[in-house]
Amino acid sequence: MFTVDPKSSLPIYEQLVAQIIRAIARGLLRSSEQMPSVRELASTLLVNPNTVSRAYQELESQNFIVTMRGKGSFISDLPIERVKQAAIQPHVQTLCAVADELSISNADLYQLLIQTREDSSC
Repeated sequence: MFTVDPKSSLPIYEQLVAQIIRAIARGLLRSSEQMPSVRELASTLLVNPNTVSRAYQELESQNFIVTMRGKGSFISDLPIERVKQAAIQPHVQTLCAVADELSISNADLYQLLIQTREDSSC
């Protein structure tokens, strides 16, 4: 379900966090569903367990998962709109940074976004 790209400039734990948030937003992971154990996921992805643990800690600090000592980690019961916003927020920040760098106004950026969605049928 999850993959990592060791060549990416994004740290592996951040890749996992983003993928898990998107999986929740898409309904692939549901409220109260148990996550794989740290060791299990680390073994599947061939990464250090500390990397998965760091991703889980980040997800817990953002309230996407809840960890119960001795039982495991479970998907939190969050409003789906909050999860969707969290999934897209890093991309919006990148878009805004590039728009600022190119001195594109908010109005022009908004028009470009609308036009792009209409043209690409996304």
